[in-house]
Amino acid sequence: MGRPHLVRAAVILAGAVITLGVSGGSALAHSYPQTTDPQSSARLDGSPAHIGITYDSPIAASGSSTVLLDSTGAAVPSVPDQTDGNRQASIHPMTDLAPGPYTVDWTSLSADDGHTAQGFYTFVVNGGPGGIVAGQAQNQTPAADLTATLTVTGASDGSSVLRVDLDNPVGVERVRIRLSRPDLGEDLLTTTPTGDGGWALTGNEVAVPGAWHAVVVVRRTNAVDDAQGSFDFTVDGVTGVPAFASASAAGLN
Repeated sequence: MGRPHLVRAAVILAGAVITLGVSGGSALAHSYPQTTDPQSSARLDGSPAHIGITYDSPIAASGSSTVLLDSTGAAVPSVPDQTDGNRQASIHPMTDLAPGPYTVDWTSLSADDGHTAQGFYTFVVNGGPGGIVAGQAQNQTPAADLTATLTVTGASDGSSVLRVDLDNPVGVERVRIRLSRPDLGEDLLTTTPTGDGGWALTGNEVAVPGAWHAVVVVRRTNAVDDAQGSFDFTVDGVTGVPAFASASAAGLN
């Protein structure tokens, strides 16, 4: 006689667990840039009047910030702008920007749930060096059953190139690089095939010196999980020479 009550209780409990799971997932919302001005990887003929970001959801101004960094990693003196709505953030430099590469370090506080996100993108003001990297460094690490090789080098104008090569490219659908550092947050960036068997990021993402962390993420046909390999490298602030600090396997994720 007591079993129907137990069944109903179990159903109610299961429903509560499902509801909590859904609520927990929906609570992990973040605000990310939807559009930027200048655009990521833009090359400008002159100094921009404003640095603006439109986010994909409302942000709280009190916990959000936009910081412009020059090629040394120093913050460029800037002033916040008035914006329309709660999805925009904008600053303007206090003086014209000198030619060279710049990094926009953004932090957003979601107005919906209070979660914070952080990332970065770069642009170049033409007329000077396009980047900071001089020379080349290369390292290898296991990525599941693959061996991933990451080459960090500079193009002719010094802009950064991060190239991935795999010992077995069969069935590879996509290669991405999760590029990060503690002071800038992280970006998950999709590479472009090089035409000679590799994949590369050529958007000048590494435009400030110091220590960087890169995770190569390989998606393959008929593989359940992405293969990942982690690398740590530095770019010297004086010479621009890249060097690998270490390489370690991330296995499967």
